[in-house]
Amino acid sequence: MNSGDKNVMISNTKKLDIILGPVQKTLFLPVVARALESSKSTPMLFDKTAMQIVEKINYNFTKIISSITELSRIAWIVRSTCFDRLIRDFLRRYPGATVVNIGCGLDTTYERVDNGLVQWYDMDLPDVIELRKLFMNETKNRKFIAGSFLENSWYKKLGYPEHVLFIAGGVFYFYEEKVIRTFLIKLSLLFQSCELLFDVTSPSGVRATNRVLQKAGIYEKSFLKWGLKSTDTILSWSPRLRLLGKYYTYKQEGITMNFKNRILGRISDALDIQYIVHFKIRVDYKHINKFIHYKAKEK
Repeated sequence: MNSGDKNVMISNTKKLDIILGPVQKTLFLPVVARALESSKSTPMLFDKTAMQIVEKINYNFTKIISSITELSRIAWIVRSTCFDRLIRDFLRRYPGATVVNIGCGLDTTYERVDNGLVQWYDMDLPDVIELRKLFMNETKNRKFIAGSFLENSWYKKLGYPEHVLFIAGGVFYFYEEKVIRTFLIKLSLLFQSCELLFDVTSPSGVRATNRVLQKAGIYEKSFLKWGLKSTDTILSWSPRLRLLGKYYTYKQEGITMNFKNRILGRISDALDIQYIVHFKIRVDYKHINKFIHYKAKEK
């Protein structure tokens, strides 16, 4: 950690005490990574809010900072920059579309991509949303949803708009595959036209990440569970799922790493250890009939 990184942690202001569940505490990992990146003279991503969060929250970040390797930090930053680029592209195609940020944590994507027209929903568990409110505000176009994405109550809040992008950064691999499969199938039935953007990791990536979490002092119940062997697995869940793109972590532009990590990054990409996937739900007549059936059951 260089001197600039250390400055991120220095603050004379009164700290905010927090109480979070073990799984929710993992949200600090990408926040700290963005804060450390933002302290550089030429960062890949600048996140002032992340720096403020690290300074103001009464939490011992020492273990997290010492556990974040260069490869891990870059992976979190690249996820943010890749998401930003793909969301902006989606909003260019559908300026007034809806974006749902599943398991938003203390993510600040909205601040970077807001076009003034998007209807944005940040969703996470109640304790995370309460923490989020200390640093970010709801607006006419940006709403918070407190609850699990596995519940059914939040669907109606969206109003089933025509164009929806569901994003989930660092979320799905904390659940068993069958849980995510059920969830994605339900989305494909409820939303006639939507896109899905989320990151995945392989079984070996799950094991490697859990070692990082353990080193960071994260409780074992917060370890990753789902390792994806191939995108073909997800495509097999529904004939309406179409893969729009697959984006490798260490092939992104603007990355600088030492020689050893450049080699490790290339190996990671070659072995499909971690990457971002972009899916679209295709509409067919059978799909429309099922959608109408679901809507009728709500009444």
